[in-house]
Amino acid sequence: MPNKNSAVLPAVIQVMDSLGKNRGGLTRAVFDRFRLLSEGRRAVVVTVANQHDVRTVFDELKKNGSLPAHAELLSYYEDQRSTSRRILPRVSMLHEAWENGTPFLGAQEQTAHGSMIRYFQDGSFVGLVYRDSRGELRHVDKHDKNRPWVREYRDTCIGGQVALREYYDEANKPRFRVYIDSEQRAYLSTWVNPDGYEYRTIEHLASESVQHGDTRAANAAWLARKLEAIKPAVVYTDEPRTTFALAIDSPQVSHVTSIHTTHYQNNKDNAQGIKHWAKFYDQFRNNIDWLVFFTETQRQDFIGDTNFPVGKTVVVPHAAPLNEVAEMPPVRRDPNLLVTVSRLADDKRIDDAIRAFAKLKNSFSNARYEVWGGGPASDKLKNLVKELGLEDRVTIAGHTSDPLSKFAKASASVITSRYEGFGLVITESMACGAPVIAYDVIYGPRDVINPSNGALVPDGNIDSLAEAMSKYLTGSDDIDRTPILETAFKYTVERWATGWSSTLITAEGV
Repeated sequence: MPNKNSAVLPAVIQVMDSLGKNRGGLTRAVFDRFRLLSEGRRAVVVTVANQHDVRTVFDELKKNGSLPAHAELLSYYEDQRSTSRRILPRVSMLHEAWENGTPFLGAQEQTAHGSMIRYFQDGSFVGLVYRDSRGELRHVDKHDKNRPWVREYRDTCIGGQVALREYYDEANKPRFRVYIDSEQRAYLSTWVNPDGYEYRTIEHLASESVQHGDTRAANAAWLARKLEAIKPAVVYTDEPRTTFALAIDSPQVSHVTSIHTTHYQNNKDNAQGIKHWAKFYDQFRNNIDWLVFFTETQRQDFIGDTNFPVGKTVVVPHAAPLNEVAEMPPVRRDPNLLVTVSRLADDKRIDDAIRAFAKLKNSFSNARYEVWGGGPASDKLKNLVKELGLEDRVTIAGHTSDPLSKFAKASASVITSRYEGFGLVITESMACGAPVIAYDVIYGPRDVINPSNGALVPDGNIDSLAEAMSKYLTGSDDIDRTPILETAFKYTVERWATGWSSTLITAEGV
């Protein structure tokens, strides 16, 4: 217990993969908890993604109140880049020789966003240089002179400087990476398997190179060194990528970790076993003080699947933001409006919701559907809306910083996720009096939703989804919202705060 026999309150350490301003429910929940637990304590956010704007984003998140004003940032890649390696030789940059001319000749091509110059030696293609519309270097490709169709490596640039070199195999997949600092010196090298996983990772220090089994192990070794200077500390982890931290075994460090999504390979049951990342919780069970779940159903399933110690598990559901809703300006509800607030990714299956809505366009001429959020599926969803002729009925509206006003305005909300851990948007929607239409998946929807507060639809059944939508597109606001709000009141902020505060108090041994 890190605080036993100590007058120093343990620091609260939140480990994340990356930071972003327009993230989904998981990030909002993590930030809410971090603000709660970090009051009166040293508060440190740790990131391990190669994110060059991480400092700027971190400062913006503090400025807008998402993160506490006294929070500190530790970034693995930022720290590695800033470590002096001046005795090491600089990485050679062939494009500098190409651009100097002889014996290289270049052929320029203008693109929509910049210019590309292809370079030749003795008539053979050796590589290209791409610069953006401002003339800033963006990437460089080196090709094999004897096999010009084979790309040997790509240099990716940040701020006009090479930050990453990736070597490719003949299938054009990255198989080796070299991370390069602002002084043009390598600070990290790692092999990459065909699935993109970084293994055998080499950390280049000023006087030696240290090998780790993979990048996760390198992250763990780095964080262990940092925690030695911070201890005592309680470390919170929430994403599969951050479970590397659980490997840190120290009497001055406690671990509270949580699972935000299903742990099953097939996202339904244990027929195909548990996901690879879920095994880390079992592997490091002796280092874990609390393993947090968001539903009792998943807690019981996980214990049964792994024999994880019952006494180290707890359920802390997401809170319904009832106080925030009470303070909102009045919002006029539109009985013809359905909404989804979600990260736009394939696993959210919002295309299913759009196709279901399309089945209603003739029966409900005034009905509309708004999708709020950002993500990699955004363009695909917009194209689907156009393909189905729904441009005047369905809006892919982009990110919103005010999801509650969207729920308060809607007749109902729609969730079509392939899997969930709980689904923060469920309690947000119900706090606003909007029933939730959801696929019947684990975990979350089937733990909260019932016929009085929404509709559970057979997983993947678009016809049933359309039928459920039609129930809430009545054209008049005659839906009984009392049971919806009663459900929300079961998930109070006080219950949530007590649950998370207990994990901190017991983990620190106060």
